[in-house]
Amino acid sequence: MHRELTAEEIVYKFEFENAELKEDSYHMPDDNEMYKKLKMALEIDKEGYNVYLIDDFSKDKLEEIIKFVKGNLKFKQKLVDICYVIEDDEKCPKVLFLMAGKGKVLKETLEKIQKIYSEITYEFYTDSTNSEKEEIIESIHKRRSDLINKLLKDSEEQGFTIRATQNGFTFIPMKDKEEVMNEGEYEKLENEKKEKILNNASSLKKDAQKVLEELKNIEQSGIERIKGFIDDYYIGKTENIKEEYFQKFRDSKDIIEFLNNICAQIEENVKEIYSMNYEDDEEEINDEIYKYMINVLVDNSENNEPPVIFEEDPSVNNLLGSIEYENKNGSYITDINLMKPGSLLKANGGCVIVRANSLLNNPSAYYHLKKSIMSGKVDLDYNRGYLEFLNLNGLKPEPVKFNEKIIIIGDYNLYNLLYNYDEDFKKVFKVRAEYKSLLDINEETKKSFLIKIYNMCRINNFYHLSQEGVTELAKFLSRKAENKNKFYIDDYELNRVLTISNNKVEEDNRDKIEQKDIIDTVYTEETVEKEINENYKDNKILINVIGKQIGQVNGLSVIDTGYCSFGKPIRITCCCYKGEGNIIDVQKESNLSGDIHNKAISTLKGYISNLIGGYEKIPVDFHLSFEQIYGTVDGDSASVAEVVSMISALSKIGIKQNISVTGSINQFGKVQPIGGVNEKIEGFFKVCKLKDTIKDKGVLVPESNLNNIVLNKEIEEEIKNGNFHIYSMSCVKDAVEVLMGIENSGYNEIMDELSKELKKYTRRHKKSR
Repeated sequence: MHRELTAEEIVYKFEFENAELKEDSYHMPDDNEMYKKLKMALEIDKEGYNVYLIDDFSKDKLEEIIKFVKGNLKFKQKLVDICYVIEDDEKCPKVLFLMAGKGKVLKETLEKIQKIYSEITYEFYTDSTNSEKEEIIESIHKRRSDLINKLLKDSEEQGFTIRATQNGFTFIPMKDKEEVMNEGEYEKLENEKKEKILNNASSLKKDAQKVLEELKNIEQSGIERIKGFIDDYYIGKTENIKEEYFQKFRDSKDIIEFLNNICAQIEENVKEIYSMNYEDDEEEINDEIYKYMINVLVDNSENNEPPVIFEEDPSVNNLLGSIEYENKNGSYITDINLMKPGSLLKANGGCVIVRANSLLNNPSAYYHLKKSIMSGKVDLDYNRGYLEFLNLNGLKPEPVKFNEKIIIIGDYNLYNLLYNYDEDFKKVFKVRAEYKSLLDINEETKKSFLIKIYNMCRINNFYHLSQEGVTELAKFLSRKAENKNKFYIDDYELNRVLTISNNKVEEDNRDKIEQKDIIDTVYTEETVEKEINENYKDNKILINVIGKQIGQVNGLSVIDTGYCSFGKPIRITCCCYKGEGNIIDVQKESNLSGDIHNKAISTLKGYISNLIGGYEKIPVDFHLSFEQIYGTVDGDSASVAEVVSMISALSKIGIKQNISVTGSINQFGKVQPIGGVNEKIEGFFKVCKLKDTIKDKGVLVPESNLNNIVLNKEIEEEIKNGNFHIYSMSCVKDAVEVLMGIENSGYNEIMDELSKELKKYTRRHKKSR
């Protein structure tokens, strides 16, 4: 049954009480499935329970998600520091996990140990208070002196002087006791004397070799005896530092074992280097002591809760980490301190969030992310093949175990693509969550909406909204939802509207965002809409908004450019003539109709056949046209307008031009809901203002679309004042009565006229036979 809607039914209402909001207030509606699934994934400590979140990305929404995840991870597990250490093999760093904050302590402790070992080693070399060590050294020096003196004496007796060389001794014959024989003098000697000199030199060389071997044995024997004192010396001198680190790391046997092992290796290796001469040994000793290194890869000393990291650029390096190289003298070298952590390690024990688009723009990053999740380890050696190709001698670090949740934010299309074409995806992202953007308006969602607006204004330093401003913003979200009883939460659009509105407030030097600021921001006419409306005003697009016309009705369409959508009234006409009951659609005949429109025409034929055909063949053809439409027409929302124009054309009863209509029908004449009802109503309203006045103008819409009507303030005011009207219909009968009926003339009278006209065609049809 048709009826005119009252202002009470049309005007948007949003009643709320001012909530007492505090900084960082947060409220999650109870029915939001996304947060329930996120919570479930965070609680399940099993492999693969990571989350693909289907949602439109925005900074404000990201902040909400991070806050929620942090709240649910707060007491989940203790944080650890991650360290890479050089212990046995400096090319193969090992991983150590320590309690949060202990990584730096371990590094400082190792540096202190190394400094102490360097100092006490030097002290041992130079310490003259150890009588046993000094006696051994004195004995070595004495034996060395005795052996060399004897060799000198033997050489002098045989007429030679000795000179020390790098490889031992050289014997030079003497001319007398003070002068050395030169080569010329040697050549002048008789062969017998030459031979004697050579024999003596050979004998002395053998003696010298024996002396060198004996000196070596004496020194080696003495050094070995001295080395026996080094162990006791180190034990006494390192007792305090060992007790210190034992106390620091008493709860970590692995760390104590690591430090004990390093101390033992330093003591053993430095002892092997010992040669009594510190200057000769210094470089080798320092290399040995300081080769042990620690890189605190992840330091959680300042973190009190598991980290939640949004990785804006999820490249392989940023996700996994990297090993950097330095160019020194043309060679690329690296060490443990050039190893850098990625987000997966920084957020160990917490959560990493990435955008699907950004991740898939780095295909290798997606591959390595999956590999890391499936293995439970991060391998910084992921580019080894490339490095070997460049002939770089890099590190082979031990992979790092990690335990955290990964959240990917993306859309349906990417989810379907990954789910259907990547067999690993469903194994590593077992939870699919979807942000519920469409929310029923109730006390819970009102509170959530108010807190969201409050926080958005606080974070962005916007002025706060007046009550009327809040209501208008709520109306904007209901328009987005196309339902006065729902919100469509779109953080991007909210932020855009508030930013522009806030700018207007600043320009006017006011202190609140008012209703008008929101209206001016939301209801802006784009250039394309202005140009189309100018064509209506200049009669370049023909349309009547007064009087009646036979076979001519004002339908409504929506132009959607992607960045804006608006209503565009269209003239739909129909003429009929003797025929076979066909419906000729100009759009279809001209290949300017889509599949849905073609289906709607077939539905019309079914309805008309039911209405006026029955057992007899309809003797009339109908010719339908969407006037001045030169693009493709699609959709079925003009079905009511088309059938009314057909009834008008056949009955010869005019259609009111001051009322436009939109609606779809089925074969039994029931009116079905359509989309874009607000844009259509507002589009006709604007054209009426341009062509005439809005007084006594109106729009007929499906009854099932009543909840979808959320109109701008201007139309609401005109409806309140009784100038503009909105009617509802549930069937074609309602549409006929609203658009074609007059006083004392309803649907039945109109159908009687239609039957009379139809008989004329039938009689003529029979006569022609």
